Amino acid sequence: MKIIHYIPRTDATNASATEYVSCLVRSTANVAESYVITQKDLGTSAIMVRTRFLHKLKEIRPDIVHIHAAWDSNAAVVEHTARSHGFYTIVSVHGGLAPEVMELEFFKHKLPRIIGYEFQMVRKCSAIVAISDKDAQQVKQLRWKKRIVTIPHPSLHLTNDDETSELLMSIYRKVLDTNYMERITEEELDFVHYCVRIALWPAGSQETKEVSTENLSFRRIYIYAYDNNITQLFTTGAQMLGVQIPPCPDVSSMPRFKVKQKRNTEISNYQKLQEAIYSVIPGTKIEIARTPAGATIYRTICDIFQALRFHDYDEDNFAEIIKKKGITKFTSRLLYQLQEAFGLELGYMPILPRK
Repeated sequence: MKIIHYIPRTDATNASATEYVSCLVRSTANVAESYVITQKDLGTSAIMVRTRFLHKLKEIRPDIVHIHAAWDSNAAVVEHTARSHGFYTIVSVHGGLAPEVMELEFFKHKLPRIIGYEFQMVRKCSAIVAISDKDAQQVKQLRWKKRIVTIPHPSLHLTNDDETSELLMSIYRKVLDTNYMERITEEELDFVHYCVRIALWPAGSQETKEVSTENLSFRRIYIYAYDNNITQLFTTGAQMLGVQIPPCPDVSSMPRFKVKQKRNTEISNYQKLQEAIYSVIPGTKIEIARTPAGATIYRTICDIFQALRFHDYDEDNFAEIIKKKGITKFTSRLLYQLQEAFGLELGYMPILPRK
């Protein structure tokens, strides 16, 4: 894992934050590559900071950008630059949002900065890491951010490097695991889906293609399989292909932040299709559920494929039922997806597929 720590200054005026960053870098030396960047490295103007930091992002390609600052416009530029280019940001304000700090020259300095950048930086980062319970409570009272975790300042709370490393890495992994769908690659998805296809229908693949697991993140793969209820199918398919994969971790115990479910406009169509299949193929089972992010799980189309491919039913009656339910176009598009994903033949389709 690669981490960028941004701290405006590392001098005596910022001693506590400097010591905190040093402890984090030292404690994670064996498990992560850490890079400390300061304002001295980036310059003073917003344009210069953005340009130089963007170059650093492209050069290092960090997993996490951890910003240690409050009321600093350049820190806000760093956070926005990282986030807008697809990198995950974590912010530690180091007591900067305490009531006594907020009240100091509030209307002259703090309010313009809140409107200008401070609120957005806190609100839009992936998580806030507080250095104490008091720091966490002060941020929580503002109601700017729900994702607040505490990693005590080692020198103030007498925690050792191992404890600090374990806490910090667990937070970083929590952020990455929560957002795994933004990072999962096309190759990883293709690998999972191919293994599932082999498990469901070994005879359906005319030629077994070569499968390479090089450069695949099995942590992301297993989380995806768990969220889509296809873990057993995936591991079975991999075994049938003779592909060596790491043991399945306990994904249910992996801490992840709660995410807001996106609106799923197709779930009602899947439910209507489920009813139509049940009416012509009694006793079959089709699981309809949503992932934590709100998408229809991949297991749903697996079950639909199995129902249509391996059961006898009245196709004309089925076509009439889906027409009455108003899901003919939806079903037609889904059949095209089944054709692409599993190789479903035209002879087993009740209606013609449609892109």
